[in-house]
Amino acid sequence: MRNRTILFSTVLLLMPLLLSNGCGYPAVSPKTYEISKALYSVCNQKSKERLETVQTLIQSSLKEKEINEREADWLNEIVASANAGDWETATLEARRLMEDQTGR
Repeated sequence: MRNRTILFSTVLLLMPLLLSNGCGYPAVSPKTYEISKALYSVCNQKSKERLETVQTLIQSSLKEKEINEREADWLNEIVASANAGDWETATLEARRLMEDQTGR
C-alpha cells in the first residue's frame, strides 16, 4: 500500500512536466508564426483562394530559409487538412501552433 502511495505521488508530481514536454509544437521562427496566423485566418474563413496564397508563401519562405523544413512540414500538413476539406482540424492545428508559442 505504501509503495502505491509513493508511486501515485511521484506520478502526480511528474505529470505537469511530462505533459509540457511531450505535447505541442516547439518554438518556431517568427516567419512560421506569421504564416500560422495567416493560415488560421484562411482556414477559419474556409477560403480555398487564400489557401493557395499561403501555400506559395510557405514554399517561398522555405526557399529563402526564413523557415526550416520541419516548420514547412507542419504548415503543409495543416494546408493538406484544409485542402481535404477538413477545415475544422486545420483551424485547430493552426491555432494550436500559435498558442504553443505563447510564453516563449
